[in-house]
Amino acid sequence: MIKANNIAELFDFIKKNRKSNTLNLNISKKGIIKTNLKSVSDITVKNNSILFHLKIDPILRQSCEILLPLIRKKDRVFIGQIGQSLDAKIALNNGNSHYINEKESITYLHCLRSISDGVLVGVNTIIKDNPLLTTRKIKGQNPTRLIVDPSLKLTNKYKIFKDKNTNIVFTTSNKTKNLNNTTIVKLPKKDFTLGVFKFLKKSSLKYILIEGGPTTLSHFIQQNLINYMQFIISPTLIGSGINSVKLKPITNLKKAIRRKSNFAKLGKEIVATLDFNS
Repeated sequence: MIKANNIAELFDFIKKNRKSNTLNLNISKKGIIKTNLKSVSDITVKNNSILFHLKIDPILRQSCEILLPLIRKKDRVFIGQIGQSLDAKIALNNGNSHYINEKESITYLHCLRSISDGVLVGVNTIIKDNPLLTTRKIKGQNPTRLIVDPSLKLTNKYKIFKDKNTNIVFTTSNKTKNLNNTTIVKLPKKDFTLGVFKFLKKSSLKYILIEGGPTTLSHFIQQNLINYMQFIISPTLIGSGINSVKLKPITNLKKAIRRKSNFAKLGKEIVATLDFNS
């Protein structure tokens, strides 16, 4: 059976074998085994589709179906992600955001982190939410945490500096700081976001998840520095609050960002994926 404690192993196995168009897999006590016999396989992967012949939690099944096309990519991938209400709000005006999305979306987010080599957020996300940015909801490999902190505001009081996972902090500041388990990368102020992007393209990190917040995400979207953008949309109307993206105003709809899209069900919510390669 596929559960939260072995779903990441499945993702990892598919990633390592993404050159194969078809995979027939069995689940055993020793882990995931590839077989040549489709008739007795537990899982069949063919191109970007996956078929389960065994029990699996519905949210994990939907997560696999949504993530499979990303896992199968052979090139470096930058994936943006944000959870929002139906009217594109991520929080109330007072900052309260717990919780706009359903708990199932947290499981999905941890699945998305588990396929990622790095997860990138802005400094305000760390200061306001103090997240761990791990895969603790499933048994997966924790990604390298990437923090955009131009003024180098962060200190060791935040959770990301209190475990053994690796951090990279991008800054333009000349300050000297000793942050636990952290490499500080100084970049020029001009074209700072582009500098972060170029650094990551040269790194060993292949799958980069840009998790927020809205300002950081919007910089990458505006400069066309992502391959895919995912919105996890809750069937909730808030009315006023903080928008999920903060793009520059336009005066002509011809300048609107229009991309090939895909919509998938995730429990009570919808995952809308925009393909910036199109």
